[in-house]
Amino acid sequence: MFDVGAPEMVALVILAIVIFGPEKLPKMIGDVARTIRKFREFSSGARADLKKELGPEFQDMHLEDLNPKTFVRKNLMGDGDDLGIKELRDSLGKDFEDIKGLASGSPYDPEVPDGSYSPPSLRKNTTAPRVEPGERPPYDADAT
Repeated sequence: MFDVGAPEMVALVILAIVIFGPEKLPKMIGDVARTIRKFREFSSGARADLKKELGPEFQDMHLEDLNPKTFVRKNLMGDGDDLGIKELRDSLGKDFEDIKGLASGSPYDPEVPDGSYSPPSLRKNTTAPRVEPGERPPYDADAT
């Protein structure tokens, strides 16, 4: 959890002795340990209450499984493939290869010469007929 090495630990102990003094340090350590113990009891109680309230169908669920990274690692990349995701991924991979083969000659294919494709212009078309003053613009039912 914390990446604290031996030199950092020694520095923290010396700092604690300087700040709290040798007579108050044991009491402070006891208070910190008691607080950590109460926090762990509270979190385990909350976890037990959550499992009890969710019912028997969620008894085998672990709270770590709710983390998205754990879910993806377990269900999409792991061997426990209850949903058939592995077969779906394999079939999509084959379909992707088929589509890639059909799309040969696309502008994004590195084998296509540079001059054979030009991107569409994003500039405003100035050659289009303009509406004269007093004239009604064309009505576009799809645009309204």
